[in-house]
Amino acid sequence: MSTLQTADARLNLDVVDSEELARQLDTGSGGEVVLRGTMEDMFGSGTLILDGLRRRPRYFDGRFLTGADLTRDQDYVRQRQADIARAGGSGVISGLTVEDVDSVGGTSLRIAAGHGVTPTGDLVMLTDTRDVPVMDLPTARQLDAAMGLSADPRVPLVSQSGLFVLGLRSVEFTANPIAAYPRSIAGQRTVEDGDIIEATAITLVPFPDASGAATAAEARRAVARQIFGNAPSGIPQNILPIAMLALDRGTVQWVDVAMVRRELGADSGVQISLGGRPRAQAEAQVLQHRTHLLDVLLENQARGMPPVFPASQYFSLLPPAGQLPAACVVPDADGFQQFYFPPPITADLAFVPSDEIAALVDEALALPPIDLQASADDHNGTGVVIVVPVSRPNFQRYSASLPAVTTTVRSDTTAGLSRPALDMLDALVLQRRAASDSSAADPQATAAAETLSLQNKAWQAALAEAVAALPVSESLPPLLWFVRRRAVAFRTDSQGLPIAVGGDDIVISSLVGENLSRLKLEKRLAAIDAKSTPQASARAMALLGAPSIVNSDILTAAVIADLEKVSTPAPATSPAPSAPSPPTPITAPIAVNRLRLLQPAISLADARTGLTRINLATALGTTPAASDDTDLGLSESEVLDIAADYSSPRLGEGLAAIAPLMGDAWPTAKQAVAIGDSGVAIELDAGLRKATQGQLTDLVDDLKTAATKNDADALQQIAKSLA
Repeated sequence: MSTLQTADARLNLDVVDSEELARQLDTGSGGEVVLRGTMEDMFGSGTLILDGLRRRPRYFDGRFLTGADLTRDQDYVRQRQADIARAGGSGVISGLTVEDVDSVGGTSLRIAAGHGVTPTGDLVMLTDTRDVPVMDLPTARQLDAAMGLSADPRVPLVSQSGLFVLGLRSVEFTANPIAAYPRSIAGQRTVEDGDIIEATAITLVPFPDASGAATAAEARRAVARQIFGNAPSGIPQNILPIAMLALDRGTVQWVDVAMVRRELGADSGVQISLGGRPRAQAEAQVLQHRTHLLDVLLENQARGMPPVFPASQYFSLLPPAGQLPAACVVPDADGFQQFYFPPPITADLAFVPSDEIAALVDEALALPPIDLQASADDHNGTGVVIVVPVSRPNFQRYSASLPAVTTTVRSDTTAGLSRPALDMLDALVLQRRAASDSSAADPQATAAAETLSLQNKAWQAALAEAVAALPVSESLPPLLWFVRRRAVAFRTDSQGLPIAVGGDDIVISSLVGENLSRLKLEKRLAAIDAKSTPQASARAMALLGAPSIVNSDILTAAVIADLEKVSTPAPATSPAPSAPSPPTPITAPIAVNRLRLLQPAISLADARTGLTRINLATALGTTPAASDDTDLGLSESEVLDIAADYSSPRLGEGLAAIAPLMGDAWPTAKQAVAIGDSGVAIELDAGLRKATQGQLTDLVDDLKTAATKNDADALQQIAKSLA
């Protein structure tokens, strides 16, 4: 492969006339020679193109040099550098983030240090973080007037309103005067600036907002559609945009960085040729939507409004992936209902490991945005998946206990439809009545309805558990993710088995054995082991050896009680028929009556999400207890679900808080087993964690009496009073 190490390595053409060509042929000198007439013909036919911006002086001995010649040489080098810079795209290389801060003189913009490349290929840079008062920022016209590039009058920014783009502009000026020698014998010495200094100017560019919005919030909604839905315009090519802000008579209404800020990177030719958006624009829309959504949530919170609203109320165009308030997905008797997307858009709800969210968003960026102002026919072909980030252990539990990690979510049928309200209400009433009539007339439909109800409860309990574990900041509500679904489906089922990390099982076995011996629970655990698979027995021993459980006699007894309830369900009973009728076979082995013993006194949706999933699995006939093919009653999946109810990082803190007030002998073996068998140990622990010191003192006598008398009803009342 040849390399261009010198200028001679490039093709060098010598343009000569016919006489010079004959002379070079006689002497055998010269390289690539082109006749002058041939060169003119090439110019005329368009096969040879001149680049007027890339012309440099040719130096030779005896040439008289002027300042213009050397300046032209510098311009040539700068132009080639700009061409190379544009080849990599324009945008921010690093830093240059913007935020508004309050200052003595009013609102200021804090611009972080960084550098980037303008669309014309000029490098702009801030060496350190700057706090610039908004009133001190010049507009582009003011900057031109100050530098003598325009005669337009300077308009004070305090009297201006509208949308402005905050940008960095590359400028240069002369400085540092030095003596200049005379240009002729009779000339005089003069003084000229000896240096050309390059700088970066922070400026505001008025953005042409043609939406006619009445408020700044409406303008933000409209301009986001204009920028992310179409090719952005109105920004000069010599400006690197880093933020957009709205001014109302000089007062900043909002600052949106992602609206115009783009990361450096060249666009993919394949994606652009197929009608796709530039990658930087798609990424910026995701960031802009997140910033806009957080501003909306903060504003609604300040007004005391709940975080439940349709997206079309504040957005005109949604990115193919983004976030939405978790409160917009509401559980109901039929499963879930979402209020964020228009009704024609089909939505699914899915649990996804949190470390895979980035990959899902990255894949969705290649899809077009979601136009909320499109017609219902266009929305009919659009689907989204509402993603709930969960940890990988929880994802494995949901995969094992739920029929699937994805479920359908109904849309709010009253939003965005042209059907009369009474027609929609009649349709809903008829649908509910038809389902009720079929259930009453068909025992199989009744069993299926009960199974579906248990499935919905399991999903709702799992969603509540997952949402409660989501990180929140700035007192904002928890947020879920959504990604636009491709029309061509592909499988996302995960495969494989989790590998547990082992510990010191000898020490754990010794501690658990001591607890069971002290509480006289060895025979009960042996009976459980006799009905358990080997994996379930190992998991049960690991659960009993967990630090928060092995250190609490009450929680140890509670785990034993839960394992007994799951492994030994109540026998099924058959209701007496109201009238003689031929036997109707039921295809699914649904043991609904067996589930009643598993239900604790307090609603399962409150804290017992694991038992709820076991109820569903038993109703579907997938647990050993619900199967007639085996004598076993407990598998590893059920133990994992029970362990989920004991997975709180603060488990045991409530019981430990009241222990000093109960006396040194608390709890005795009998009292610990009584509380564990009551089925409310977890709820009691959670309530005691929230109780004040005065409440703990008031509960001492009642709790001790109920535990001593083995009064399960009294213990349940205490737990309910703390809920």
